[in-house]
Amino acid sequence: MSHATGHAHEHHFEPDPALFAEPNVRAGGAARGLSLALIIAGLALGGFVYLQSAGADKPAMRVAMLSYHTGFLASIAFFIGALGFVMILHQTAAGWSAVIRRQFENLMSLAPVGALLFLPTLVLCYTKPGLLWKWMDPAHVAGDVIFQKKQAFLNLPFFTVRALAFFAVWAGFAFALRSLSLRQDADGDRWKTRTMRKISAPGLLLFALATAFAGFDWGMALDFHFFSTMWGVYFFAQSMLATLALGTLTLIVLRSAGRLEGLVRDEHFHDLGKLLFGFTIFWAYISFSQYFLIWYANIPEETSFMMARREHGWLSLSSALVVGKFVIPFLALLPRPNRRSMAVLPLVCVWILGMHLLDLFWVVQPELTKGPDAPGPSLTPVVIAGILSPLCVMLGAFLWRIASVPLVPLQDPRLPQSLTHRNSI
Repeated sequence: MSHATGHAHEHHFEPDPALFAEPNVRAGGAARGLSLALIIAGLALGGFVYLQSAGADKPAMRVAMLSYHTGFLASIAFFIGALGFVMILHQTAAGWSAVIRRQFENLMSLAPVGALLFLPTLVLCYTKPGLLWKWMDPAHVAGDVIFQKKQAFLNLPFFTVRALAFFAVWAGFAFALRSLSLRQDADGDRWKTRTMRKISAPGLLLFALATAFAGFDWGMALDFHFFSTMWGVYFFAQSMLATLALGTLTLIVLRSAGRLEGLVRDEHFHDLGKLLFGFTIFWAYISFSQYFLIWYANIPEETSFMMARREHGWLSLSSALVVGKFVIPFLALLPRPNRRSMAVLPLVCVWILGMHLLDLFWVVQPELTKGPDAPGPSLTPVVIAGILSPLCVMLGAFLWRIASVPLVPLQDPRLPQSLTHRNSI
């Protein structure tokens, strides 16, 4: 085998078999218990939202559905970003990442869970059209010239087909890559590493298309007059940053629980810290570029998006997002010692995850507050439950995955390179 196996032979390093003993590479039963608790909590919160909105007037139902949609977008970002990250690692033959890759494989395998979480929204699109996406209501778009120009794309049958295609791409590539990785645990076939790399090449192209168009459909099209050429990249940047924060935090928790001793080291956390730092800057760059293009072009259909987030109390949240998602993580991760500190890094990860929720809240919720008499942002019990419901289900399913398989790829040919990895910067 070419590049991947070459690294293993080059290092002439035989890992200590004790590192791969059962207690060190298995999460244990506590993860399953917490997994069930989170899934039950998520379903209970979803039931609460349904009971509170069933039979209510249309504005109250819209509040409930936009809140659920906020949590849904925040949830699917984790497996979307993880799939992209894993395929990038395979394409670049990133030997350092062998011991940390399994948790991102577990995350990316949750695409079918995302499809189930999307099902209630899709059902409502057919039973109560216009509740979430106003362009689905024929009465709302009657005589709308802008909608008529976009109708070939914005119609419910094509919207449904695209959603199915997105989940098919994400779930298909995630299943193929994770299955090969798990089978390599059993048979030690080094050629499976090459196969995963070959799959990732076309996979990255289809992943990019699916992710960009999902961002268009599920985020940008909430206001069908609005358009942004940067939106697909913005959605990708959101997903990658959230995924890196959750994956890093997961590895820190596992190591603090006595797992992965001698496998995942400060050197790996340093690399993850550098990636968090890089994608914090990348998200800020894309966000500013989007804002600058909208400001410079001054097209009414574009500026309406930003104006809605400057009025009715949203300006303070917009400012908080700039400071909270860019300035604070940037300053926290800038010093080299912080990027490998087990005191600083988990706090930064938790903070970024909180800002991830604020980011999606900022994207979705102002659709409720447009108009001269619109109320400002609010966190009612229904809003909080709607956001947390899909998140609890997704995180519960993630914990179940963690408890079901070894915590590292046991026979990846790049393990020697990963275990002897050192950072020079």
